Amino acid sequence: MIPPGLRAALRHLTVVPLRSDDAELRLAPARSLAWFPIVGLLLGAALFAVLSLPLPVLPRAALALAAWVALTGGLHEDGLMDCADAAFAVASRERRLEILKDPRAGAHAVSAAVLLLLLRFAALAVVPSAAVLVAPVLGRWWMVVSLARWRPARATGLGAAFAAGARPFAPTLVAVAILAGLAPIAGAARTALAFGFAIMFGAATAAFLDRRFGGLTGDAHGAAGLVAELAALFAFVPITMEGA
Repeated sequence: MIPPGLRAALRHLTVVPLRSDDAELRLAPARSLAWFPIVGLLLGAALFAVLSLPLPVLPRAALALAAWVALTGGLHEDGLMDCADAAFAVASRERRLEILKDPRAGAHAVSAAVLLLLLRFAALAVVPSAAVLVAPVLGRWWMVVSLARWRPARATGLGAAFAAGARPFAPTLVAVAILAGLAPIAGAARTALAFGFAIMFGAATAAFLDRRFGGLTGDAHGAAGLVAELAALFAFVPITMEGA
């Protein structure tokens, strides 16, 4: 039987079809946050399986990218697109928050999506398979940190509901334990670098969006997590010297 907190986290972060009753959904924000890194590990395990297929590098990377987006339903990619359109709009804070709710995609949204997919694909083509075990864990852990660290942009909404019960201590312990277990597989130095990159780029993204919106929404927390995840993935990109 799946624990209620894990079931709630899977419902919020993936497309896994799980049923939840009304009472469980009301408790979901408080119960599910400690499970976010574990959902990241489950996602990473699926991506690891794809990258282990006996295929040429580029088709394998493309399949992994497709699986990454499909398993999460493109939820956070959509949030990143909305944030890009709103954050770069020459408008007031109130107008930016209105743009966040607009389902239409503007030029900044399309550019952000293309860059994200291009960078993720490029990394998947060269990183070791173990990298995809680490990056999703850090991305989802950072979402909890941003929920706890930055104030909500709105008093209501899913982001505010999660932020009200956000306590980073337990999720951080879970994430550190997972990373410690993955370090022998992924490499201790690269795993530590991924951890540092996730914090650095995740914090920079959250701080930027906080300035633009006067707080963070659910979309903004997801966007910060995606950037942290991408930065962690790039920590595993091999370093080469031109002409060497």
